[in-house]
Amino acid sequence: MDAIELGKDKAQQLNKFIELATQSIDDNKRDDAISLLSSAISQYPAGVMTTEEIEGKIPSRSEILTKLGIIFTESGATLDPTGVHLFQQAILYDRKYVAANYYLGKILMNNGNIAEANELMERALNNSTEGDRFYGPAKKAIEEMNDLIDSKDPIFATDYLIGQSMSHALIDSPIGTFKKMSFDKIENKYDANVQMFPTDDTTEKLNGIREFNSNHGFEQTSFEEFLPAHLPLFEEHNQLSLMLGEGYTLIDMGAEIYDVCGLNIEPQLTFTFYKLINNETNCYSYLLLAGKSPLELKDRQLSNDDNLEYDTRIFDVYKNKIFFDSDNMIKFSLALAKDYFNDDITLDNIENKSISGVKDETFNQLLEIHDDFNINDSRVRIIIDTDIKA
Repeated sequence: MDAIELGKDKAQQLNKFIELATQSIDDNKRDDAISLLSSAISQYPAGVMTTEEIEGKIPSRSEILTKLGIIFTESGATLDPTGVHLFQQAILYDRKYVAANYYLGKILMNNGNIAEANELMERALNNSTEGDRFYGPAKKAIEEMNDLIDSKDPIFATDYLIGQSMSHALIDSPIGTFKKMSFDKIENKYDANVQMFPTDDTTEKLNGIREFNSNHGFEQTSFEEFLPAHLPLFEEHNQLSLMLGEGYTLIDMGAEIYDVCGLNIEPQLTFTFYKLINNETNCYSYLLLAGKSPLELKDRQLSNDDNLEYDTRIFDVYKNKIFFDSDNMIKFSLALAKDYFNDDITLDNIENKSISGVKDETFNQLLEIHDDFNINDSRVRIIIDTDIKA
């Protein structure tokens, strides 16, 4: 990986921020420590490593993000969405960073999300050696979890908690269904932003969120008044040439969007479903791009919808390991076609189908699509080609 030099002055300033933050932590000055560590992390250039990090002259980003996460979660004792997000960011920068894996695993273990917690603790253990600070506690936690049963609700707790914090709502599900307006021609915006609008049920839910927030000190108008002034928050950015090539024409789309997320939402929290025409066959096709947590939430929502013949589950936990069902992923996609576009597609209509994994490496700004989706991928890509003529 290419690296740039941070420079002596910035490196000294960064180390000074961390020194002062450490002193603030010792003096129980929480807000000062957060401010200083936040100032330290802002010194790092976006999307590129520095030579000083590689040479160990300054702390890694993962170390600083973990320090912040420890403050917000009181050393992993509190289920704080901001702290959870900070630990996850630290792991995105360095998957093997022991402290972030341990503390996030500790939080999820205490919350009953044993499957995710077990994976994090095993990673912490495997990347430390006997005698290290986290080796013994991680090993003990794994032994304890052998006798625990995963709550399964939600399965992907880390992303779910981050989604909740983004929605400013401590209610059951912070996700809402958005579609393009029926009269709004999509004009084949293959690689462009498409304006989305909430369904009536979603508008009602978001009004409830705003009423909840208003009762807790937030000045919020109704969603009907909020929406016109904040339309860009509910746009979807398409990158279909990266996901499909140029063999399709886009004609419709729907999405699940977290309340007030904007265009810069992390890939693992996105959920978009596309209706297309296969240019070679002139038949309808469908594409799903979704992170695991929103996929889980939508899966449960459709299973509870009396208007849909869908009662399966994509994800499950067995012996504290997370599994998924490929066949149910296809059935789920057909239920989406009905939910979003009122299309009655059956398994008999499918000509071709594929399920792929997507790795979104935000630090390196890389996008990798590969066969055989696995549970560590940030997103799933499902493509279905039908025999129904457009």
